Amino acid sequence: MVEVHEKQEAEKEKEEKINSEKGTAIVLRDPKINVRILLAAFWVSHFLLWTFGDMVALLQHKNPDPISNDLLLFAAAPLAVIQTLMIVFSLIGKPKFVRLANIIVPIVFLLFNLGYISEAVDGWEYLLGIVYVLFNVLIIWTAWKWPVKEASAAVESS
Repeated sequence: MVEVHEKQEAEKEKEEKINSEKGTAIVLRDPKINVRILLAAFWVSHFLLWTFGDMVALLQHKNPDPISNDLLLFAAAPLAVIQTLMIVFSLIGKPKFVRLANIIVPIVFLLFNLGYISEAVDGWEYLLGIVYVLFNVLIIWTAWKWPVKEASAAVESS
């Protein structure tokens, strides 16, 4: 771990030296984003869009009566809770379980989102449905590509 940090610092110093010799502007580093933060950001984005879609759909209905479908309301609350828990769990859970949950749970939401697209009528519903699916795929892909420690590094840190 220390060797990697030393290599990064040496590369940084070498790059700064080259830039100062050429008289060019300093190049900004592009820091790696932690996988946990990325997953939580994807879940937050998915949840905000999901909430926005629900609000717009409720406001679009011409019927002034409140929603009478108890099954719809019964399903909506747990789905919101699951998304909220996935945000928190992505940040604080054990990596093995976070990875597994972020592969399985979005698949369930993917099915809901595909159902949403299949029932879409207006263009904004199609757009939101596609973005929902995009975030599901991003979550699954990010969890699937979770960085793995090398066996020798894992043994040394134990």
